[in-house]
Amino acid sequence: MYHQLGGTVTAVACWNQADQKSYTFRRAEGINLDELIAITDRFGDISKSRAEEAGYEILPGEAWLEQEVDILIPAALENQITEQNVSRIPERVRIIAEGANGPTTPGADTELNRRGVYVIPDILANAGGVTCSYFEQVQSNTNYFWEKDEVIGKLDVKMTSAFLDVADFAGKKKLPMRDAAYVIGVDRVARACRDRGWV
Repeated sequence: MYHQLGGTVTAVACWNQADQKSYTFRRAEGINLDELIAITDRFGDISKSRAEEAGYEILPGEAWLEQEVDILIPAALENQITEQNVSRIPERVRIIAEGANGPTTPGADTELNRRGVYVIPDILANAGGVTCSYFEQVQSNTNYFWEKDEVIGKLDVKMTSAFLDVADFAGKKKLPMRDAAYVIGVDRVARACRDRGWV
């Protein structure tokens, strides 16, 4: 089974090019990521027949939203969680980690906040990629390249620091994580503009 940070992944949803629709692949005891990759073609389509043979349930694409899990990770498309479908998210879900850009609409975000769901916003949850792009720029500018472990270590420091800053600010100001991330982001850009004499 695929276990990460003490959790078990039980369902994944993906688009199927051949059918032009999405499916959710679920196995209650846990997904074996290597197994799914092995039955995925070069276009990213998971073989439905082979998945069923391996014990996966094939569900409609939006079924990932309805799973009785602790954490949901919308990780592909924007506007996946909307005012129309947010009520389908089970009460058991306590954390939503936004791996995609803008996966939650403002109306759905309001409802999740009302329900007390801890949303790790996209601006924070998926910022590792752009942070690594910055690291690449630094390495290119200095013509000195880091080993993989050094990059991962630096990324861990930056992302952990950013998360703690946002979580601390959200707690002190009694703000949702998304609002706290926006306030910190805007404040830091404004300070940088001032420090550089642009304003």
